[in-house]
Amino acid sequence: MTIGYRIRNLRETLGLSQIDVANTIGVSKQTLYKYEHDIVSNIPSDKIESLARKLNTTPAYLMGWEDENGELTLLGRVGTSYIKGDFLSTVTEDEIEILARLRSIPEKDKARVLDLLDSYYQEYMDEKKESSLA
Repeated sequence: MTIGYRIRNLRETLGLSQIDVANTIGVSKQTLYKYEHDIVSNIPSDKIESLARKLNTTPAYLMGWEDENGELTLLGRVGTSYIKGDFLSTVTEDEIEILARLRSIPEKDKARVLDLLDSYYQEYMDEKKESSLA
């Protein structure tokens, strides 16, 4: 479920129009449409906070860090320190799960995991190189 879906779903559930919500948060109806359809993915934090207030929810829910019960999602468990640039629009659920699992491994054991990943990556790159030469 995307941020746009959550915004649109909550707005419709509350019976609010796009114009009402847009005016409340200080954007145009067209901008709200772009938020709701994930055309704009870098929604400013002040707009997220305003949307959350208007839609009777939390910024964490809108961002996908919490579910509707306030429980942390996979993205919430990974943490906001990974959210940089366009990362959120390109990361998959599997990648989030890998990061979440990696974070739960004791520091002393992470090097083993990274060595295994590096070994697999090298094999993959070697095979890719060989197939491109054939």
